[in-house]
Amino acid sequence: MIDETGRDDAVGAQAVDQDLRGLLRRATADAHHRLDSGWAGHDLKDRDAYGAFLVAMAAALVPLEADLALAEPGALPPDWPARRRGAALLADLAALGHPGPPAPAPAMPRPPTRPEAAGLLYVLEGSRLGGQLLLRQALASADAAVRDNTRFLRHGEGQRLWSSFAAWLAERPAGHADGAVTGALRAFALFETAQGARP
Repeated sequence: MIDETGRDDAVGAQAVDQDLRGLLRRATADAHHRLDSGWAGHDLKDRDAYGAFLVAMAAALVPLEADLALAEPGALPPDWPARRRGAALLADLAALGHPGPPAPAPAMPRPPTRPEAAGLLYVLEGSRLGGQLLLRQALASADAAVRDNTRFLRHGEGQRLWSSFAAWLAERPAGHADGAVTGALRAFALFETAQGARP
């Protein structure tokens, strides 16, 4: 479900291995694998399964976006407002007859630091990338209610948001590494909790 593609061809493998993106990929590999395994066999062509998937996503994504909205000025990419997908996700749920996640996930005890914000965004933007694969499954549904309510999975289509995020991430200071890993692991933990609680 959450996907992070490999290196850009123009960058050497050794350089990628040393940058923040490579560090985050390695630090979250186990959590990423657990999350993907949890969705294995989940047929998004089925309306109930698709609705359960969206509810689980909303239970993590909506509070994560709310946390990021509290981050200090300059902690997020300039186009952050256009990257938010919570409204699209809730619109899909409403159209399918779901009120949304059953209860909000606990918020951070304080606004995320700049490094933590980078880690949270790494997971959210990776989930957008993975959503491109899931969109194909939803669009193959025989149920028009599934096919017609893919605002969340389509969000940012054609805008090259991953590559612009990767460029922004590459500009973060080296000292952001530990905090970014903390933020990314927290985001994965929220997605895993939401996945386990899905109907």
